[in-house]
Amino acid sequence: MTRLTSDFIKNLMKEYGVDLSGIASVERFRGAPPGHGPLDLVPRAKSVIVGGIRIPDPVVDYDEYHLKMTEMETGLGILANIENFYMQMGHYVQDMMLNIAATRLANYLEVNHGLRSLPAVNAQHTGLGHPVMEATMGFFSQRHAAVRAGLGEFGFSGLVINPRFGPRVRYVSVITEADLEPDPLLTEKVCMRGKCGGDAGPRCQQRCAKGALKLLPDIDLENVFIDIPVRLDRPKCIDMSGAGEVIGCTFVGTCMRDCPVGKQLTNR
Repeated sequence: MTRLTSDFIKNLMKEYGVDLSGIASVERFRGAPPGHGPLDLVPRAKSVIVGGIRIPDPVVDYDEYHLKMTEMETGLGILANIENFYMQMGHYVQDMMLNIAATRLANYLEVNHGLRSLPAVNAQHTGLGHPVMEATMGFFSQRHAAVRAGLGEFGFSGLVINPRFGPRVRYVSVITEADLEPDPLLTEKVCMRGKCGGDAGPRCQQRCAKGALKLLPDIDLENVFIDIPVRLDRPKCIDMSGAGEVIGCTFVGTCMRDCPVGKQLTNR
């Protein structure tokens, strides 16, 4: 029988199409909301395996495509872009790829090693979840898991900022009884702490048209953010109402697109 090691698991995830992966011990999730920690879902869990898939640059940078769609009224063009690029190719595809990889890994661990393993669904944009309920809280926070697996830190946008790919990554987790060596947490800051926007403040918060992001008081800017440093008004963030060209934040994903950290691997 193959010996389970962290490197073996990461190589397996790579075979399953995952771009990056990390491992956290369940102890790192102490303080999770009741019912949402790994031990609430798998009581004998030892580890949380986290995988991420990068979103291609032209999918994130979709905000000008509607200008060439001369047959569409501007508002409809924006909505078409959001549905086709941001939602379909920037969420649905990655989430289902991640869910499939997580299910394959969970089955591998159970069938070959008898270790109870839960693929913690990334369901927010797969069409599998209830939009009102998901506006409050999912079963398991993939963002918190990614940070606790050493894959990034939280930024002023509330997104996970990976050192190489910035916020342009989607994540999924497998909660498992496998006792694996955890990856170290990041020790170097990744978020620019508002310097990206100059005197006007963090770029992501400047671009948040509905003011959904507010920095929490008494945040220690010198420490790596393993918890979200902002209060996100979720209903405002996902509100798609608006007049003229202002729909939600005009182009959903602006905070992801405008983050300069690990910005893009290709030229626009």
